[in-house]
Amino acid sequence: MLSGQESNTIKLDDAQISRFICDGILLLDSGVDGNLHGTIRKKLEWVNKNDRSIEGNIIPRIPELQAVLDSPVIKGAIQSLLGNDFFLHPHRIVVPSEPLSPEQRSIKLSGNEDGPPMGEGSNSYSYWHKDTYIPLGQARYHAPFRLFLFYFPQDTSFEMGPTRVIPGSQYQDAITAEDHEYALVPDGVKAGSCLLAAFDIDHAGMSNRADQTRYMIKFNFLRTGNPKQPSWNGGTDSWKAPTETLGRYSHPQVWSTMWDWLRGHTQTDVLPPQDIPLYVSRLNSSDQPRRLEAIYTLGAMGQAALSPLLDSLSSVEGQGRIDPPYVQNEDGSYSVNAAMEAQRRWTEGGYIFQDEAYALGRLGEVAIDPLRQLLESKDPWIVINAAFALGQIGCPAARAIDDLTVLLDSTDHRVVRAILESISCIGSNTEAALPAIKKILRTDRETWRQDTDLPYLVGDQIHFNAALALLSSDLPSMVMEDFLLELLERPAARNFVQAIALEVLLRNPSESSLPKVLKYLQTHCWDDTEMSY
Repeated sequence: MLSGQESNTIKLDDAQISRFICDGILLLDSGVDGNLHGTIRKKLEWVNKNDRSIEGNIIPRIPELQAVLDSPVIKGAIQSLLGNDFFLHPHRIVVPSEPLSPEQRSIKLSGNEDGPPMGEGSNSYSYWHKDTYIPLGQARYHAPFRLFLFYFPQDTSFEMGPTRVIPGSQYQDAITAEDHEYALVPDGVKAGSCLLAAFDIDHAGMSNRADQTRYMIKFNFLRTGNPKQPSWNGGTDSWKAPTETLGRYSHPQVWSTMWDWLRGHTQTDVLPPQDIPLYVSRLNSSDQPRRLEAIYTLGAMGQAALSPLLDSLSSVEGQGRIDPPYVQNEDGSYSVNAAMEAQRRWTEGGYIFQDEAYALGRLGEVAIDPLRQLLESKDPWIVINAAFALGQIGCPAARAIDDLTVLLDSTDHRVVRAILESISCIGSNTEAALPAIKKILRTDRETWRQDTDLPYLVGDQIHFNAALALLSSDLPSMVMEDFLLELLERPAARNFVQAIALEVLLRNPSESSLPKVLKYLQTHCWDDTEMSY
Protein backbone atom coordinates (compact mmCIF):
# COMPACT_ATOMS: atom_id res chain seq x y z
CA MET A 1 0.00 0.00 0.00
CA LEU A 2 1.01 3.62 -0.34
CA SER A 3 0.89 4.81 3.24
CA GLY A 4 4.63 5.31 3.39
CA GLN A 5 6.50 4.01 6.38
CA GLU A 6 9.88 3.30 4.80
CA SER A 7 12.86 5.57 5.28
CA ASN A 8 14.30 5.26 1.76
CA THR A 9 12.58 8.38 0.48
CA ILE A 10 13.83 11.79 -0.60
CA LYS A 11 11.94 14.42 1.33
CA LEU A 12 11.29 17.98 0.21
CA ASP A 13 13.26 20.84 1.72
CA ASP A 14 12.08 24.16 3.15
CA ALA A 15 12.38 25.97 -0.17
CA GLN A 16 10.20 23.41 -1.98
CA ILE A 17 7.58 23.37 0.78
CA SER A 18 7.49 27.18 0.75
CA ARG A 19 6.99 27.27 -3.00
CA PHE A 20 4.21 24.72 -2.79
CA ILE A 21 2.44 26.69 -0.06
CA CYS A 22 2.50 29.79 -2.25
CA ASP A 23 2.06 28.39 -5.75
CA GLY A 24 0.32 25.07 -5.10
CA ILE A 25 2.55 23.16 -7.55
CA LEU A 26 5.86 21.35 -7.83
CA LEU A 27 7.25 19.66 -10.94
CA LEU A 28 9.41 16.67 -10.04
CA ASP A 29 11.38 14.07 -11.95
CA SER A 30 10.37 10.66 -10.61
CA GLY A 31 13.91 9.38 -11.18
CA VAL A 32 12.58 6.07 -12.50
CA ASP A 33 14.41 4.34 -15.35
CA GLY A 34 13.35 5.81 -18.68
CA ASN A 35 12.58 2.46 -20.29
CA LEU A 36 9.76 1.94 -17.80
CA HIS A 37 7.94 5.04 -19.03
CA GLY A 38 8.12 3.71 -22.58
CA THR A 39 6.50 0.47 -21.43
CA ILE A 40 3.80 2.39 -19.60
CA ARG A 41 3.09 4.50 -22.66
CA LYS A 42 2.77 1.43 -24.89
CA LYS A 43 0.29 -0.10 -22.48
CA LEU A 44 -1.61 3.18 -22.30
CA GLU A 45 -1.94 3.13 -26.07
CA TRP A 46 -3.57 -0.29 -25.80
CA VAL A 47 -5.88 0.90 -23.02
CA ASN A 48 -6.82 3.99 -25.01
CA LYS A 49 -7.90 1.85 -27.94
CA ASN A 50 -9.44 -1.11 -26.14
CA ASP A 51 -10.43 -0.33 -22.56
CA ARG A 52 -11.05 3.39 -21.98
CA SER A 53 -13.48 2.78 -19.11
CA ILE A 54 -10.77 1.29 -16.92
CA GLU A 55 -10.33 4.35 -14.64
CA GLY A 56 -9.59 3.12 -11.09
CA ASN A 57 -8.18 -0.18 -12.31
CA ILE A 58 -5.31 1.41 -14.20
CA ILE A 59 -2.65 0.25 -11.72
CA PRO A 60 -3.67 -3.44 -11.88
CA ARG A 61 -3.80 -3.05 -15.66
CA ILE A 62 -0.38 -1.34 -15.78
CA PRO A 63 1.42 -2.40 -12.57
CA GLU A 64 4.60 -0.61 -13.70
CA LEU A 65 2.91 2.57 -12.49
CA GLN A 66 3.52 1.47 -8.92
CA ALA A 67 7.26 1.95 -9.44
CA VAL A 68 6.62 5.61 -10.25
CA LEU A 69 4.41 6.15 -7.20
CA ASP A 70 6.89 4.33 -4.96
CA SER A 71 9.96 6.14 -6.27
CA PRO A 72 11.94 7.83 -3.46
CA VAL A 73 11.41 11.29 -4.98
CA ILE A 74 7.66 11.03 -5.50
CA LYS A 75 6.85 9.13 -2.33
CA GLY A 76 9.07 11.45 -0.31
CA ALA A 77 7.38 14.54 -1.76
CA ILE A 78 3.90 13.24 -0.95
CA GLN A 79 5.00 12.31 2.57
CA SER A 80 6.46 15.79 2.99
CA LEU A 81 3.12 17.43 2.19
CA LEU A 82 0.58 14.91 3.52
CA GLY A 83 2.48 13.08 6.24
CA ASN A 84 3.89 9.56 6.20
CA ASP A 85 0.46 7.94 6.38
CA PHE A 86 -0.97 9.39 3.19
CA PHE A 87 -3.55 7.38 1.25
CA LEU A 88 -3.91 6.90 -2.49
CA HIS A 89 -7.56 7.52 -3.36
CA PRO A 90 -8.99 4.56 -5.31
CA HIS A 91 -10.18 6.88 -8.08
CA ARG A 92 -7.52 7.39 -10.77
CA ILE A 93 -8.04 8.41 -14.34
CA VAL A 94 -6.19 8.25 -17.66
CA VAL A 95 -6.35 11.60 -19.46
CA PRO A 96 -5.40 11.26 -23.12
CA SER A 97 -5.28 14.41 -25.23
CA GLU A 98 -5.69 13.59 -28.89
CA PRO A 99 -4.10 15.73 -31.61
CA LEU A 100 -6.13 18.42 -33.27
CA SER A 101 -7.03 17.83 -36.88
CA PRO A 102 -4.24 18.91 -39.27
CA GLU A 103 -6.15 22.02 -40.32
CA GLN A 104 -6.49 23.13 -36.68
CA ARG A 105 -2.89 22.66 -35.61
CA SER A 106 -1.77 26.10 -36.77
CA ILE A 107 -3.81 27.71 -33.99
CA LYS A 108 -1.77 30.16 -31.91
CA LEU A 109 -1.90 29.64 -28.15
CA SER A 110 -0.31 31.47 -25.24
CA GLY A 111 -1.55 29.04 -22.58
CA ASN A 112 -3.99 31.32 -20.78
CA GLU A 113 -6.98 30.60 -23.03
CA ASP A 114 -10.24 29.44 -21.48
CA GLY A 115 -11.51 26.46 -23.45
CA PRO A 116 -9.20 26.05 -26.45
CA PRO A 117 -10.23 23.28 -28.87
CA MET A 118 -9.38 19.68 -28.06
CA GLY A 119 -8.78 16.84 -30.45
CA GLU A 120 -11.58 14.37 -31.07
CA GLY A 121 -11.56 11.59 -28.49
CA SER A 122 -9.70 13.61 -25.85
CA ASN A 123 -10.55 13.03 -22.21
CA SER A 124 -9.26 16.41 -21.09
CA TYR A 125 -11.33 19.45 -20.13
CA SER A 126 -9.81 22.66 -21.47
CA TYR A 127 -11.83 25.23 -19.51
CA TRP A 128 -10.38 26.57 -16.25
CA HIS A 129 -11.88 24.70 -13.33
CA LYS A 130 -11.41 23.17 -9.92
CA ASP A 131 -11.95 19.44 -9.96
CA THR A 132 -15.02 17.94 -8.37
CA TYR A 133 -14.61 15.30 -5.70
CA ILE A 134 -15.33 11.62 -6.26
CA PRO A 135 -17.85 10.11 -5.63
CA LEU A 136 -19.59 13.44 -4.77
CA GLY A 137 -18.83 16.81 -3.24
CA GLN A 138 -16.61 17.32 -0.23
CA ALA A 139 -15.21 20.35 1.56
CA ARG A 140 -12.66 22.61 -0.06
CA TYR A 141 -9.79 23.17 2.34
CA HIS A 142 -7.06 25.78 2.48
CA ALA A 143 -4.67 23.42 4.27
CA PRO A 144 -3.19 20.56 2.20
CA PHE A 145 -5.53 17.68 2.94
CA ARG A 146 -5.38 16.41 -0.65
CA LEU A 147 -2.95 16.40 -3.54
CA PHE A 148 -3.09 15.76 -7.24
CA LEU A 149 -0.29 13.98 -9.03
CA PHE A 150 -0.22 14.35 -12.82
CA TYR A 151 2.14 11.77 -14.30
CA PHE A 152 3.46 12.19 -17.85
CA PRO A 153 4.87 8.97 -19.39
CA GLN A 154 6.29 10.73 -22.45
CA ASP A 155 8.25 13.88 -23.19
CA THR A 156 5.57 16.57 -23.33
CA SER A 157 6.24 19.82 -25.15
CA PHE A 158 4.16 23.00 -25.11
CA GLU A 159 2.70 21.95 -28.46
CA MET A 160 1.47 18.62 -27.01
CA GLY A 161 -0.59 20.49 -24.43
CA PRO A 162 0.56 19.68 -20.90
CA THR A 163 -1.82 20.33 -18.00
CA ARG A 164 -2.00 24.05 -17.21
CA VAL A 165 -2.47 25.57 -13.75
CA ILE A 166 -3.10 28.98 -12.19
CA PRO A 167 -0.56 29.16 -9.37
CA GLY A 168 -1.93 30.19 -5.99
CA SER A 169 -5.57 29.74 -6.98
CA GLN A 170 -6.08 26.91 -4.49
CA TYR A 171 -7.00 29.52 -1.87
CA GLN A 172 -9.46 31.42 -4.07
CA ASP A 173 -13.18 30.73 -4.13
CA ALA A 174 -13.34 31.95 -7.74
CA ILE A 175 -11.11 33.15 -10.55
CA THR A 176 -11.58 35.77 -13.25
CA ALA A 177 -10.13 36.43 -16.68
CA GLU A 178 -7.41 38.49 -15.00
CA ASP A 179 -6.25 35.35 -13.19
CA HIS A 180 -5.93 33.49 -16.50
CA GLU A 181 -3.02 35.75 -17.41
CA TYR A 182 -0.98 34.07 -14.65
CA ALA A 183 -1.40 30.60 -16.14
CA LEU A 184 1.61 28.34 -15.97
CA VAL A 185 2.16 25.86 -18.79
CA PRO A 186 5.05 23.49 -18.05
CA ASP A 187 7.20 23.28 -21.17
CA GLY A 188 9.71 20.60 -22.03
CA VAL A 189 8.30 18.12 -19.52
CA LYS A 190 10.45 14.99 -19.56
CA ALA A 191 9.03 11.46 -19.57
CA GLY A 192 8.57 10.34 -15.99
CA SER A 193 7.87 13.82 -14.66
CA CYS A 194 5.12 14.33 -12.09
CA LEU A 195 3.31 17.58 -11.41
CA LEU A 196 2.25 17.70 -7.76
CA ALA A 197 -0.61 20.15 -7.27
CA ALA A 198 -2.96 21.28 -4.54
CA PHE A 199 -6.28 19.54 -5.15
CA ASP A 200 -8.24 22.79 -5.30
CA ILE A 201 -5.95 24.59 -7.71
CA ASP A 202 -7.59 25.84 -10.91
CA HIS A 203 -6.28 23.95 -13.91
CA ALA A 204 -7.18 23.00 -17.48
CA GLY A 205 -6.21 20.89 -20.43
CA MET A 206 -4.68 22.42 -23.53
CA SER A 207 -4.86 21.82 -27.26
CA ASN A 208 -2.55 19.13 -28.58
CA ARG A 209 -1.01 20.60 -31.75
CA ALA A 210 1.46 17.74 -32.20
CA ASP A 211 0.88 14.58 -34.27
CA GLN A 212 0.70 12.05 -31.42
CA THR A 213 -1.51 11.42 -28.41
CA ARG A 214 -0.41 13.05 -25.17
CA TYR A 215 -0.97 10.74 -22.21
CA MET A 216 -1.30 11.72 -18.59
CA ILE A 217 -2.56 9.83 -15.55
CA LYS A 218 -4.09 11.71 -12.64
CA PHE A 219 -3.81 10.35 -9.09
CA ASN A 220 -5.37 11.77 -5.94
CA PHE A 221 -3.75 11.47 -2.50
CA LEU A 222 -5.30 12.15 0.90
CA ARG A 223 -3.96 13.15 4.29
CA THR A 224 -5.11 10.83 7.08
CA GLY A 225 -3.81 12.65 10.16
CA ASN A 226 -3.13 16.12 11.47
CA PRO A 227 0.55 17.13 11.41
CA LYS A 228 2.36 17.00 14.73
CA GLN A 229 5.80 17.89 13.40
CA PRO A 230 7.40 18.67 10.03
CA SER A 231 7.34 15.67 7.69
CA TRP A 232 9.99 17.14 5.38
CA ASN A 233 13.66 18.00 5.75
CA GLY A 234 13.36 21.23 7.67
CA GLY A 235 10.49 23.10 9.24
CA THR A 236 12.41 24.23 12.30
CA ASP A 237 12.38 27.94 11.45
CA SER A 238 9.59 30.48 11.23
CA TRP A 239 7.92 31.22 7.90
CA LYS A 240 10.01 32.90 5.25
CA ALA A 241 8.38 33.66 1.91
CA PRO A 242 10.17 32.71 -1.31
CA THR A 243 11.87 35.55 -3.11
CA GLU A 244 9.62 34.91 -6.11
CA THR A 245 6.14 33.43 -6.44
CA LEU A 246 4.12 32.61 -9.54
CA GLY A 247 0.60 33.60 -8.54
CA ARG A 248 -1.29 36.84 -8.98
CA TYR A 249 -1.61 37.65 -5.29
CA SER A 250 0.47 37.73 -2.14
CA HIS A 251 -1.19 36.11 0.87
CA PRO A 252 1.34 36.41 3.71
CA GLN A 253 -1.15 35.60 6.49
CA VAL A 254 -2.37 32.48 4.67
CA TRP A 255 1.11 31.30 3.81
CA SER A 256 2.52 31.65 7.30
CA THR A 257 -0.51 29.85 8.73
CA MET A 258 -0.11 26.94 6.34
CA TRP A 259 3.59 26.72 7.20
CA ASP A 260 2.90 26.58 10.92
CA TRP A 261 0.05 24.09 10.47
CA LEU A 262 2.21 21.75 8.39
CA ARG A 263 4.92 21.73 11.04
CA GLY A 264 2.45 21.10 13.85
CA HIS A 265 3.03 24.49 15.40
CA THR A 266 0.20 25.77 17.62
CA GLN A 267 -0.41 29.49 17.44
CA THR A 268 0.36 31.26 20.71
CA ASP A 269 0.68 34.88 19.58
CA VAL A 270 -2.58 36.83 19.39
CA LEU A 271 -2.92 39.89 17.18
CA PRO A 272 -4.25 43.07 18.81
CA PRO A 273 -8.03 43.39 18.32
CA GLN A 274 -8.27 46.24 15.86
CA ASP A 275 -10.51 47.01 12.88
CA ILE A 276 -12.63 43.92 13.57
CA PRO A 277 -15.82 45.32 11.92
CA LEU A 278 -13.79 46.24 8.84
CA TYR A 279 -12.31 42.77 8.51
CA VAL A 280 -15.70 41.12 9.09
CA SER A 281 -17.17 43.24 6.28
CA ARG A 282 -14.57 41.85 3.90
CA LEU A 283 -15.49 38.22 4.50
CA ASN A 284 -17.16 36.37 1.62
CA SER A 285 -16.35 39.19 -0.81
CA SER A 286 -15.10 38.74 -4.37
CA ASP A 287 -11.89 40.60 -3.50
CA GLN A 288 -9.65 37.59 -3.02
CA PRO A 289 -6.67 39.20 -1.23
CA ARG A 290 -8.90 41.12 1.17
CA ARG A 291 -11.19 38.21 2.06
CA LEU A 292 -8.24 35.90 2.70
CA GLU A 293 -6.45 38.56 4.74
CA ALA A 294 -9.64 39.05 6.75
CA ILE A 295 -10.02 35.31 7.43
CA TYR A 296 -6.53 34.83 8.74
CA THR A 297 -6.26 38.16 10.55
CA LEU A 298 -9.52 37.64 12.43
CA GLY A 299 -8.50 34.06 13.07
CA ALA A 300 -5.38 35.31 14.85
CA MET A 301 -7.18 37.80 17.11
CA GLY A 302 -8.35 35.26 19.65
CA GLN A 303 -11.30 35.87 21.96
CA ALA A 304 -11.91 39.41 20.69
CA ALA A 305 -12.91 38.14 17.23
CA LEU A 306 -15.06 35.25 18.45
CA SER A 307 -18.42 36.97 18.95
CA PRO A 308 -18.20 39.11 15.77
CA LEU A 309 -17.45 35.98 13.73
CA LEU A 310 -20.27 34.00 15.34
CA ASP A 311 -22.71 36.87 14.78
CA SER A 312 -21.66 37.21 11.16
CA LEU A 313 -22.07 33.48 10.52
CA SER A 314 -25.45 33.42 12.26
CA SER A 315 -26.66 36.31 10.08
CA VAL A 316 -27.17 33.93 7.14
CA GLU A 317 -29.23 31.49 9.20
CA GLY A 318 -32.59 30.74 7.61
CA GLN A 319 -31.60 31.96 4.14
CA GLY A 320 -31.85 28.50 2.57
CA ARG A 321 -28.20 28.33 1.60
CA ILE A 322 -28.18 24.56 1.90
CA ASP A 323 -30.09 24.54 -1.39
CA PRO A 324 -28.38 24.96 -4.78
CA PRO A 325 -28.73 28.30 -6.65
CA TYR A 326 -31.39 27.08 -9.06
CA VAL A 327 -34.91 28.34 -9.68
CA GLN A 328 -37.63 26.38 -11.46
CA ASN A 329 -39.10 27.99 -14.55
CA GLU A 330 -42.73 27.83 -15.65
CA ASP A 331 -41.94 25.07 -18.13
CA GLY A 332 -40.46 22.93 -15.36
CA SER A 333 -36.84 23.53 -16.37
CA TYR A 334 -34.24 25.01 -14.04
CA SER A 335 -31.95 27.98 -14.43
CA VAL A 336 -29.23 29.49 -12.28
CA ASN A 337 -30.15 32.46 -10.14
CA ALA A 338 -27.19 34.84 -10.45
CA ALA A 339 -27.69 36.46 -7.04
CA MET A 340 -27.93 33.09 -5.32
CA GLU A 341 -24.92 31.77 -7.24
CA ALA A 342 -22.79 34.60 -5.86
CA GLN A 343 -23.57 33.46 -2.31
CA ARG A 344 -21.80 30.72 -0.40
CA ARG A 345 -24.02 27.68 -0.81
CA TRP A 346 -23.91 23.93 -0.88
CA THR A 347 -22.64 22.72 -4.24
CA GLU A 348 -22.10 19.10 -5.14
CA GLY A 349 -18.79 19.49 -6.93
CA GLY A 350 -17.02 20.77 -3.83
CA TYR A 351 -18.46 23.14 -1.28
CA ILE A 352 -16.79 26.31 -0.06
CA PHE A 353 -17.93 27.43 3.38
CA GLN A 354 -18.67 30.83 4.80
CA ASP A 355 -15.41 32.66 5.36
CA GLU A 356 -16.43 32.93 9.01
CA ALA A 357 -16.08 29.15 9.34
CA TYR A 358 -12.49 29.24 8.06
CA ALA A 359 -11.68 32.02 10.54
CA LEU A 360 -13.38 30.23 13.45
CA GLY A 361 -11.36 27.13 12.70
CA ARG A 362 -8.25 29.28 12.88
CA LEU A 363 -9.27 30.63 16.32
CA GLY A 364 -8.87 27.19 17.84
CA GLU A 365 -9.69 26.36 21.44
CA VAL A 366 -11.76 29.47 22.25
CA ALA A 367 -14.20 28.64 19.43
CA ILE A 368 -14.90 25.00 20.30
CA ASP A 369 -17.78 25.35 22.76
CA PRO A 370 -19.60 28.11 20.83
CA LEU A 371 -19.32 25.97 17.69
CA ARG A 372 -20.78 23.02 19.59
CA GLN A 373 -23.79 25.22 20.36
CA LEU A 374 -24.15 26.12 16.67
CA LEU A 375 -24.50 22.42 15.90
CA GLU A 376 -27.96 22.70 17.48
CA SER A 377 -29.14 25.13 14.78
CA LYS A 378 -32.20 24.15 12.73
CA ASP A 379 -30.47 25.45 9.61
CA PRO A 380 -28.32 22.68 8.08
CA TRP A 381 -26.03 25.24 6.43
CA ILE A 382 -25.10 26.65 9.84
CA VAL A 383 -24.61 23.14 11.20
CA ILE A 384 -22.34 22.20 8.30
CA ASN A 385 -20.24 25.36 8.71
CA ALA A 386 -19.86 24.78 12.45
CA ALA A 387 -18.84 21.15 11.84
CA PHE A 388 -16.25 22.25 9.28
CA ALA A 389 -14.72 24.77 11.69
CA LEU A 390 -14.48 22.12 14.42
CA GLY A 391 -12.74 19.81 11.97
CA GLN A 392 -10.21 22.51 11.13
CA ILE A 393 -9.41 22.95 14.81
CA GLY A 394 -8.38 19.29 14.78
CA CYS A 395 -7.53 17.17 17.82
CA PRO A 396 -8.38 19.84 20.44
CA ALA A 397 -12.01 19.60 19.22
CA ALA A 398 -12.22 15.95 20.32
CA ARG A 399 -14.71 16.89 23.05
CA ALA A 400 -17.19 17.81 20.32
CA ILE A 401 -17.30 14.25 18.93
CA ASP A 402 -20.37 13.35 21.02
CA ASP A 403 -22.24 16.40 19.68
CA LEU A 404 -21.23 15.55 16.12
CA THR A 405 -22.20 11.90 16.49
CA VAL A 406 -25.79 12.80 17.39
CA LEU A 407 -26.11 14.46 13.98
CA LEU A 408 -25.18 11.27 12.13
CA ASP A 409 -28.86 10.33 12.53
CA SER A 410 -29.88 13.34 10.43
CA THR A 411 -32.18 12.66 7.48
CA ASP A 412 -30.24 15.26 5.44
CA HIS A 413 -27.42 13.48 3.63
CA ARG A 414 -25.46 16.73 3.37
CA VAL A 415 -25.34 17.05 7.13
CA VAL A 416 -24.27 13.43 7.56
CA ARG A 417 -21.49 13.82 5.00
CA ALA A 418 -20.17 17.03 6.56
CA ILE A 419 -20.27 15.58 10.07
CA LEU A 420 -18.25 12.55 8.97
CA GLU A 421 -15.67 14.83 7.34
CA SER A 422 -15.39 16.79 10.57
CA ILE A 423 -14.89 13.61 12.62
CA SER A 424 -12.22 12.54 10.14
CA CYS A 425 -10.37 15.87 10.40
CA ILE A 426 -10.50 15.89 14.19
CA GLY A 427 -9.06 12.37 14.18
CA SER A 428 -9.32 11.92 17.95
CA ASN A 429 -11.89 10.39 20.34
CA THR A 430 -13.32 8.51 17.35
CA GLU A 431 -14.30 5.64 19.63
CA ALA A 432 -17.27 7.72 20.77
CA ALA A 433 -18.56 7.76 17.19
CA LEU A 434 -17.63 4.18 16.28
CA PRO A 435 -21.08 2.57 16.85
CA ALA A 436 -22.74 5.23 14.69
CA ILE A 437 -20.10 4.90 11.96
CA LYS A 438 -20.55 1.13 11.92
CA LYS A 439 -24.31 1.59 11.63
CA ILE A 440 -23.85 3.89 8.64
CA LEU A 441 -21.50 1.50 6.85
CA ARG A 442 -23.96 -1.36 7.41
CA THR A 443 -26.81 0.70 5.98
CA ASP A 444 -27.76 0.12 2.35
CA ARG A 445 -26.39 2.81 0.04
CA GLU A 446 -29.86 3.48 -1.38
CA THR A 447 -31.31 4.39 2.02
CA TRP A 448 -30.50 8.09 1.81
CA ARG A 449 -32.81 10.27 -0.25
CA GLN A 450 -31.44 11.11 -3.68
CA ASP A 451 -32.71 14.66 -4.09
CA THR A 452 -30.90 15.71 -7.25
CA ASP A 453 -29.57 14.33 -10.51
CA LEU A 454 -26.16 13.08 -9.41
CA PRO A 455 -23.72 10.65 -11.06
CA TYR A 456 -23.51 8.57 -7.88
CA LEU A 457 -25.82 7.68 -5.03
CA VAL A 458 -25.36 9.97 -2.04
CA GLY A 459 -24.98 6.78 -0.03
CA ASP A 460 -21.70 6.13 -1.87
CA GLN A 461 -20.25 9.38 -0.55
CA ILE A 462 -21.61 8.81 2.94
CA HIS A 463 -19.99 5.37 3.02
CA PHE A 464 -16.71 6.79 1.73
CA ASN A 465 -16.67 9.55 4.36
CA ALA A 466 -17.50 7.04 7.09
CA ALA A 467 -14.67 4.73 6.06
CA LEU A 468 -12.26 7.67 5.83
CA ALA A 469 -13.19 8.65 9.39
CA LEU A 470 -11.98 5.21 10.51
CA LEU A 471 -8.77 5.50 8.49
CA SER A 472 -8.05 8.93 9.98
CA SER A 473 -8.94 7.95 13.53
CA ASP A 474 -6.92 7.32 16.65
CA LEU A 475 -8.45 3.86 17.02
CA PRO A 476 -6.13 0.84 17.15
CA SER A 477 -6.72 -1.37 14.13
CA MET A 478 -7.46 -4.34 16.40
CA VAL A 479 -10.54 -2.55 17.72
CA MET A 480 -11.91 -2.35 14.17
CA GLU A 481 -10.43 -5.53 12.68
CA ASP A 482 -13.52 -7.76 12.63
CA PHE A 483 -15.65 -4.94 11.28
CA LEU A 484 -13.12 -4.06 8.58
CA LEU A 485 -13.01 -7.69 7.45
CA GLU A 486 -16.79 -7.59 7.33
CA LEU A 487 -16.61 -4.56 5.03
CA LEU A 488 -14.42 -6.50 2.60
CA GLU A 489 -17.26 -8.95 2.09
CA ARG A 490 -20.01 -6.39 1.60
CA PRO A 491 -21.17 -5.90 -2.00
CA ALA A 492 -20.37 -2.48 -3.46
CA ALA A 493 -20.93 -0.70 -6.74
CA ARG A 494 -17.50 0.90 -6.35
CA ASN A 495 -14.91 -0.60 -4.03
CA PHE A 496 -13.89 2.66 -2.38
CA VAL A 497 -14.88 1.49 1.09
CA GLN A 498 -13.07 -1.81 0.60
CA ALA A 499 -9.94 0.05 -0.51
CA ILE A 500 -9.97 2.06 2.71
CA ALA A 501 -10.64 -1.04 4.82
CA LEU A 502 -7.65 -2.75 3.20
CA GLU A 503 -5.47 0.26 3.96
CA VAL A 504 -6.34 0.18 7.65
CA LEU A 505 -5.84 -3.59 7.89
CA LEU A 506 -2.48 -3.52 6.11
CA ARG A 507 -1.04 -0.69 8.16
CA ASN A 508 -0.89 -2.99 11.20
CA PRO A 509 -1.78 -6.50 9.98
CA SER A 510 -2.43 -9.20 12.55
CA GLU A 511 -1.76 -12.91 12.13
CA SER A 512 -5.48 -13.55 11.98
CA SER A 513 -6.39 -10.80 9.50
CA LEU A 514 -3.52 -11.14 7.01
CA PRO A 515 -4.67 -14.44 5.43
CA LYS A 516 -8.17 -12.99 4.92
CA VAL A 517 -6.76 -9.84 3.37
CA LEU A 518 -4.57 -11.87 1.02
CA LYS A 519 -7.55 -14.02 0.08
CA TYR A 520 -9.53 -10.91 -0.79
CA LEU A 521 -6.68 -9.57 -2.92
CA GLN A 522 -6.21 -12.93 -4.60
CA THR A 523 -9.89 -13.00 -5.53
CA HIS A 524 -9.66 -9.52 -7.01
CA CYS A 525 -6.36 -10.07 -8.81
CA TRP A 526 -6.34 -8.57 -12.30
CA ASP A 527 -5.89 -10.74 -15.37
CA ASP A 528 -4.06 -8.78 -18.08
CA THR A 529 -3.30 -11.64 -20.45
CA GLU A 530 -5.56 -10.13 -23.12
CA MET A 531 -3.30 -7.09 -23.40
CA SER A 532 -1.26 -7.15 -26.56
CA TYR A 533 0.88 -4.22 -27.58
